[in-house]
Amino acid sequence: MRIRMEARDAYLWVEAAGPFDAEVGRRAVGEIFEACASQGLHLVLVDARGLEHVVGISERFELGRSFAERRTGPVRIAILVDASQMVTKTLEDSARNRGVPVLTTAVAREAYGFLGLAPPG
Repeated sequence: MRIRMEARDAYLWVEAAGPFDAEVGRRAVGEIFEACASQGLHLVLVDARGLEHVVGISERFELGRSFAERRTGPVRIAILVDASQMVTKTLEDSARNRGVPVLTTAVAREAYGFLGLAPPG
């Protein structure tokens, strides 16, 4: 799995692509919060539309839990996925149940709206 991060005007943009790797995903969660803290950002857009395989329910649960355990401050996260990944909201539910505002969606406008941002273009 490949992860790229870029601080944009008001948010951290993260791209996840390739075959899903749970360990890389957990490390990326920590890196996301480190980048937010160092850049003074509180909004994150994860573009995971490039993941090649459906992420399993247990892996989604663990990622949601990682968001809650690794969070270092108030951060709002939108995860944009391919429509084929919208089989369950386990990651979203796991994070939200632990106090982290997360949205998973296949609709870019919805992801940006959740963050209070205008979609690009």
